[in-house]
Amino acid sequence: MTPKLKFLLPDVATANQVAGSLMLARIDNEDISFIAKPGTDFGQLQGVSIIESPKVVHDEENDGKGIWIGAVIGLLTGICIHYIDPGIASSMGIHWITVVAIASLIGAFAFAALFGVNFFGAEFKKYKSKIESGAILMIVTAPFQRANEIRLIVNKSYLKY
Repeated sequence: MTPKLKFLLPDVATANQVAGSLMLARIDNEDISFIAKPGTDFGQLQGVSIIESPKVVHDEENDGKGIWIGAVIGLLTGICIHYIDPGIASSMGIHWITVVAIASLIGAFAFAALFGVNFFGAEFKKYKSKIESGAILMIVTAPFQRANEIRLIVNKSYLKY
């Protein structure tokens, strides 16, 4: 497992300088991503992808509704499956309540993804206020053996600026 190192930088100019230093140290551009408040012009920098986006800035807009809606729809789907074809559970050798529970979990996860619930957003909450103030969060994914080297490069680059 490769660690994701997080660094809070004051602005885009500093982020550009630090990213340049990391690329000189042969850290791939694809392994460096940035999170900033919406509307920030990254220039040449790479923002986080939609898949890994923690939705730091607008996380309070979604308070878990997707999970609850999905669980209820999954529950209803599981009950419908049982009443439409009660032999499904017995053919799998499980109790019908297990089928309903599995359908509820699948529905919860599916609707959570559909509504954009972020399961990993808690670790980014500590950066939220700084990002809203204009700071840039840099996330570097690199081999474990290079973690200390990357920290040193970021500290040196940041201190020069």
